[in-house]
Amino acid sequence: MKKIKIVTPVLATAMLAAVAASTTACKPAWRNNFAYDLDWTADVRGTEIEFWTGFGSNINDVIEPLLSEFTRMTGVSVKYESKGSYDNVLNATTLAATTGTFANVVVGYPDHFATYVNQDIIVRLDYYFENDRHDVFEPEGESFEMTDFYPDYMVENQSIEFDREGNPYTLGVPFNKSTEVLIYNSTFFEWAESFGLGDSIYVPQTYEQMDEVGTAILNFLDSNNVYGKYLLADGTVSAEDTSTASNKLILDLSKVTKWNDNDTSHKNSFKPFSYDSQANLFITSVRQKGGTYTYYDKDARHGYVGFNSAETLSAMNAFKTYYNNHTFGIPADWDEAKYGSNPFKAQKTVMTLGSSAGVTNDAPTGNAFQIKAAPVPYFSADKKYVISQGANLALMDKGSREQRLASWMLVKFLTKYANGYLCAATGYYPASPYAENGGMWEGDTEEYVDYKTWVEETNSNPFASTSEKIKAQTASVNTDYYVKATENWTKFVDQPFPGSAKIRNEVANIPKYILIDGMTPQQAIDAVLERLGDYIKH
Repeated sequence: MKKIKIVTPVLATAMLAAVAASTTACKPAWRNNFAYDLDWTADVRGTEIEFWTGFGSNINDVIEPLLSEFTRMTGVSVKYESKGSYDNVLNATTLAATTGTFANVVVGYPDHFATYVNQDIIVRLDYYFENDRHDVFEPEGESFEMTDFYPDYMVENQSIEFDREGNPYTLGVPFNKSTEVLIYNSTFFEWAESFGLGDSIYVPQTYEQMDEVGTAILNFLDSNNVYGKYLLADGTVSAEDTSTASNKLILDLSKVTKWNDNDTSHKNSFKPFSYDSQANLFITSVRQKGGTYTYYDKDARHGYVGFNSAETLSAMNAFKTYYNNHTFGIPADWDEAKYGSNPFKAQKTVMTLGSSAGVTNDAPTGNAFQIKAAPVPYFSADKKYVISQGANLALMDKGSREQRLASWMLVKFLTKYANGYLCAATGYYPASPYAENGGMWEGDTEEYVDYKTWVEETNSNPFASTSEKIKAQTASVNTDYYVKATENWTKFVDQPFPGSAKIRNEVANIPKYILIDGMTPQQAIDAVLERLGDYIKH
């Protein structure tokens, strides 16, 4: 792989900004006026800062060595703590708002940052970008600019707080980003193509195609009596697994049954397509139909729901039709709380739609079958929307001048210079073109590894594990489709505001109300709106 040697620079002298935070009459003891009055030439070696995330052990195993490397280079020690979930970070930070015992740097979603604005505990980062200095971990000639990051990721950090003229403040820097992708059983789909079934069984691009392909798959399984049996490469259906090296196993449905509406238990039933996040299903489909999910009134400084519309009803009625056709399912169909990965690995479905950051969970044990990634389906080519997910890093309003400068250095390191390594190791998407094309840390060495080269080499490596391959293929979906201008995809983020997290949690119930509980789309929407009265504009 291409490697770029780090050059340790001489620290540049940055101009001090004559900006200071205003004092308040009843300022708590931990408050100070340092947030916008830093000595950018200060020596921060020996400084300790706190960093909170909501990551699980698999990502912590990647983060912790990076923090050790950061300490080695800068002399700044980082007291790292994972709170176990993003909501836990939000709760812990808000509870600590009056005492100042929150961390110096926190991971969070934009709506979390909106809460911190209301509590007056988050720092505006425009001053930091404008006065940034060259740090020891930056290659010679590199600088840290807002324009370094993908615009789709920056806009969500600039849609939270505004000055009196309506100009946005920057409250976060993109960190661990993801979106949704379609993961499919490539062993089955490639066999269908080679067996002459490619005209009816193929990887769909639209939801209409998904329904048509799903119907074709159901008809094939039914007419060939595949349920409860094994499908081999030569088209043979057998009650026993008689596969050989020359006649490979294509589908193992030995423990899978045909969907039966009269059966109260569907844990082992088959549906061609499943969708993980019910909140994302609702929000994305509203967008893809041209509707409005939520909106923010700058004058009132209040957010409102906008999804009680004809566009939303059109989207929900479409999914109800697919569900009734048995081509479309959600995790609850298989008694799963959140994810379709287990039914997918058990071959109770051959397509599953979920987060790009979780694709390794779809890899079957023992290479039972091969998987590949594709863009999510859409309703029409002029509205190819895919949701932007993942969190950002924020500086919290606490600490000495040295701690604030050290905290900013950590944000820079993680969001740009070490971001490629983080993404390759976890499956997240790079937050910037820099991380896309370079800047991937290799352990505790002083070398970068080109992220783009990692993707290309992993995709072409026949010995790469299924998990590594699907991470690389998912990265290719991002670069070849989602961020490629000619493909006309839009990564969207709805404007955050205090309460937008509550709205998201509530709308996650709507698909289940319609598909599982039998409500009409309007009944389901009305049921949720009854609990969202504070966000309905009268």
